[in-house]
Formats: sequence, structure tokens, C-alpha cells
Amino acid sequence: RICALYRETGNRLPTREELKGVSRKFSVDFAALFLADRLLQDEGNEKLNRAFAHYLDASTVVDADLSSYRILFVPGWDYAETGYFTGADFAKPRRLAAELGFENSLVEIPPTGGVEENAEFLATELARHRHSGKKIILAGASSAGPAIHLALGELLEEQEREHVKAWVNLGGILQGSPFIDRYQRWPRSWWLSLVAWFKGWDKQAIMSMGTSASRERFERLEVDSNILVINYLGVPLSGQVSRYSRDRYPLLRKLGPNDGLTLLTDAIAPNSLTIVALGSDHFFAEDPRIDEKTVALMKLVVAYLEEGSRMEMSGKNPAGYPLRTPGARACSP
Repeated sequence: RICALYRETGNRLPTREELKGVSRKFSVDFAALFLADRLLQDEGNEKLNRAFAHYLDASTVVDADLSSYRILFVPGWDYAETGYFTGADFAKPRRLAAELGFENSLVEIPPTGGVEENAEFLATELARHRHSGKKIILAGASSAGPAIHLALGELLEEQEREHVKAWVNLGGILQGSPFIDRYQRWPRSWWLSLVAWFKGWDKQAIMSMGTSASRERFERLEVDSNILVINYLGVPLSGQVSRYSRDRYPLLRKLGPNDGLTLLTDAIAPNSLTIVALGSDHFFAEDPRIDEKTVALMKLVVAYLEEGSRMEMSGKNPAGYPLRTPGARACSP
């Protein structure tokens, strides 16, 4: 049955509908591991994940001038109020970046803004950094993901984004959250309206992160191929969800493997490479090794950018940036 599944999907990543079917036929945990396996069969992803493991060794250094880079951290939903315990405010990663020698800053988007509002704010901020002389690395978590995608894919002109060298997509809900969809119909819509009124939130801002609006937006966007895009994808099994995902994960599992807020396939950017974070869910700060992994990820991104620059100067095309078709997984009787 497993061999038949691999033959059916061929040399490509399974779609969300296929993973939903795999979850029903096998289990949601099997579907999560199946996706992880298909991702890691990609040559570029396999190289990336090996390099990431290499940089987890704290003694590994990057041969680059880190001061020539600036990391712009784009925070997640409600970061001003709850970011200190969810990690959405990037407080600890910013300190770690500074210790490594990176210039960095927090892009103070509206804390509870919608995708379009946050994308406009980010586009203005990126334009402000255009003449800084720094190579920009964008790092965005959760709800920041679709805003970054929109800014890079539609709002910025080519000359306005030429200083953006990389986008690190940390569990971005690029194609929306089915959890939000649950509150579009009565009586849950009434409950959401009440909560939004009490919290001072814009209900339409929340709805901009539903799957309908998000998938339509995702389909029309295209990011410049010169920008290195790396996903950090949490792939939890059903017994590994954190305290913040415990209530949401069971609600979404009937739709297939998820991280507690979005379906796993919907957190993968187009033309990207992916680090598979087995055992983590949407809330990466719950990982006891998250600080080590944050440092390793920053080193890794710069190493890839430096490698790409050297290859460009030598007249070669940087290898490994676009997501290539996974190789076939051999099945034996």
C-alpha cells in the first residue's frame, strides 16, 4: 500500500487534497511523515537540511562579513500584547542576531493588522532601507508570512526590492488558516465579532487570513527568483503538539497534517527550499533547542547567499535555490 502511494504521487510533492486522503487511508501522522520524506528527497532540501545540521555545531563559523547584512524581523499576530510568551515579538532572536554581529530591527507592523495593511507597511519600510547599503534578510513568522509574500510579489517594483536577498518563512500561514474559516458562519461568526469588539481587533483583518482570500492571493503572486526563500516548517506528530496548539490541532486534523494553525502544505512558499523541523508545531519557541537553531539558521542563510554570490561572479548560476522535483523513493516488496 505504501509503495502504491509513492507510485501514485510520482516525483512531486503531494497536494493538500492528496495528504487529506492519505490521512484518511493511513493516519494523519503517516501523512505528515510522508510529506516530510518527499521534501527531504528533493536534492536541494537534502543539501539544505544537512547544512543546517552542520551549523547547529556552535563552533561552526561563516566566512562572511555579517555587518554587511541587516535582518528585518517581521512579527506575528498581536506581538505587542502576547509576543513575549509566544515568541511572536522576536525579542530573543534579535538579541542572538546582535551577538552574532548582524544589524537588525523589528518591523513594527500594526500588531493586529490585516494582510494587505501589513504588506503596505512592510513595503514602505523596505523602500526606506533601499539606500542603506545593506543586504536585507527578511524573517517573518506566522501571519507575517502572507504580508511578506504580498509585498515582495506585488507591491514592490524591481528596483525597490533588489536589496532584499533572502526571505526566511517561519511557519507563515501563506494560504490561510482553516481555523479562521470556522468563524465565518453563524454562530461562531457572532462569537468572533464579540471577541474582536472586546479586544479592539478589526474582524476583516482576521478574515484576510482565512483560506479563501489567502489562496486566491497566493496563486497570483510571484517572488523574484533572485531572492533566496527558505521555509522553516514545523512537522509535528499528533503526540508532539505544544500547549498552544493542543486545542487547535484536533480541529484541523480531519483536513490533513497541520501545525496547529495551518495545513503543512500551505506554509510552503513557491520556488523555495525547506528545513523540515520534525517534532515542532506552529509555535517554534516551545522547542527547547530553539536558540541554537535560530543561530544555525542565520548562519545558514548567509552561507547560502555568499555561495550564490561567488557562483554569480564565476559566471555560474547558484544551485539549489528553486525547489526541484523530488527523486523517486525506492520501494521493495
